[in-house]
Amino acid sequence: MPKVRESILVAASAERIYPIISDFEQYPVIMESIKSVNVLEKGEGYSVTEWITDVDGIKIKWTEKDIFLPEEGKIEFKILKGDLKKFDGYWAIEKHGDSSELTFYVDFELGIPMLARLLNPILVKKLRQNICAMLEDLKKKVEE
Repeated sequence: MPKVRESILVAASAERIYPIISDFEQYPVIMESIKSVNVLEKGEGYSVTEWITDVDGIKIKWTEKDIFLPEEGKIEFKILKGDLKKFDGYWAIEKHGDSSELTFYVDFELGIPMLARLLNPILVKKLRQNICAMLEDLKKKVEE
């Protein structure tokens, strides 16, 4: 199963970054590839969210459970249903002097074994580009 991990250095504290990365409903405003995020359920330390993204003209839709761990600077997510068989990962913030490293990690599976060998390298490349763009967009939002 492909895994993608990308990080960016942000000139801000974890306390400044965490509220922005945990406000999923603002993602479509901040990030071009995120078309919509709807919170379906919210509880103590978690949410269930429905996502629609556009990766090079391909719409991908899924529902995930998000676990908020602000004291660790982390948000974990796990797909519940959707267009991908697996899409599990996390956001993490790690202090680096006066800045913070913001990381997005995902372990995903398309769910079509016969096409995986052909499509996974393409999906990894596209997903990596998309994640890097998301991180840049979040960095701009945090540092403005």
